[in-house]
Amino acid sequence: MTNLNNPLYSKLKAGNKNAFQELFEEYYTSMYFYACKFVDDDLARDLVHDVFMIFWQNKENITIKSSLSAYLFRMVRNKCLKEIERQKVRDDYSTESLNLDELAYYNDGIKSIIELELEEKLKKAMDKMPDGCRQVFVMSRFNGLKNKEIAEQLGISVKAVEKQITKSLKILRLELKEYLPLLVYIYFNGRDFL
Repeated sequence: MTNLNNPLYSKLKAGNKNAFQELFEEYYTSMYFYACKFVDDDLARDLVHDVFMIFWQNKENITIKSSLSAYLFRMVRNKCLKEIERQKVRDDYSTESLNLDELAYYNDGIKSIIELELEEKLKKAMDKMPDGCRQVFVMSRFNGLKNKEIAEQLGISVKAVEKQITKSLKILRLELKEYLPLLVYIYFNGRDFL
């Protein structure tokens, strides 16, 4: 039956509350089960109620060209798809926010168990370096000095500094191979470490 011949549709357009109650009773259950194909039960109930409220509030402006049921089910589908998209955006934002929180955690000066463990591993690896090698490494990677500055402070050639850094990095690569990505990220903020 087209809507032009549907007395319920005419009554709804006229604002008849009994017609709205009849519409609700006739379509609610099937619309609810249809919504459950897209979203969980509780959300399906809420969305179907929203569809009925939107339909009622806009009844004077609604023009239905096919059937009333097709129009209502299309409203339910669109409402569900919008909700799915909204949840996806929220989930994406939550994930991004969580990643930012993790980064903030590492930048707050609060040391996590992982950081403490890495610090201990790094100290043990550095203890395996000869004294001069460790000194040059600390000046270069922790104090941020350039090779020329280190050479001037220690009274050695730039080539000697480069040789000591190469030796220290070789030791660290060997001792800390499983931890290198974390070490670079946590201690050196992505700067050239190894």
